[in-house]
Amino acid sequence: MNNDLLFYGRNPFKEALKCQKIECVYLQNGFSDKNILNLITQNNLKITYLSISELNNLCMDKHHQGIAFKLKYFKYYELEDIIVKHNDRIPLILILDEINDPHNLGAIIRSADVFGVDGVIIKKRNQVMVNSTVMKSSVGAANFVKIVLVNNLNQTISKLKENGYWIVSSDGSASLSYTDLKYDFPTALVVGSEGFGISSLLLKNSDYVVKIPLLGKVNSLNASTATAVLLARIRS
Repeated sequence: MNNDLLFYGRNPFKEALKCQKIECVYLQNGFSDKNILNLITQNNLKITYLSISELNNLCMDKHHQGIAFKLKYFKYYELEDIIVKHNDRIPLILILDEINDPHNLGAIIRSADVFGVDGVIIKKRNQVMVNSTVMKSSVGAANFVKIVLVNNLNQTISKLKENGYWIVSSDGSASLSYTDLKYDFPTALVVGSEGFGISSLLLKNSDYVVKIPLLGKVNSLNASTATAVLLARIRS
């Protein structure tokens, strides 16, 4: 089995059912959630019953809530799918530079959904893909946010610039505060990992580099928290 396509949890199952193609469902022996059982029946999904230890081993996690499911595929999008020409609000794209913690990625995707991001761009390498932990951490938002896989982020931002986007990167070394911009232009926000930040070439190719001023004794923010702060400002 391709474990990248194995997900678990009751809410992720309900959300995935709306827009993803579920191949089969694994239930813990004695599973009794009538709502989910009805959904499985209505959608003619194949059920395999497992003992709790078998389901724990399958999910590699004890917090599966008695249900796991396998997708036929997870739908990633193309860059052209998220480039917005006309909209009732200013276009906003999120670019992630090597976010490797699945909990962070899930939380970021959740924020992207909350703040109406048109799409999230991630690299095909050195980046966690959408997996069960990401899906659960996003509270199902990974089913609705358009996630794009690309080979090269610098080539991607060049294409975005050609389409009228301004590239705004977040970096602690910046002299410009994130509140100093009006964000009244199509924005592609770049966020890097906590450990390595954004690559120097991406920073060089950015139109603006901003920082979130930190007033406490801790000198950094969790990547997902920083993303939420930035997105909230852009959409304010």
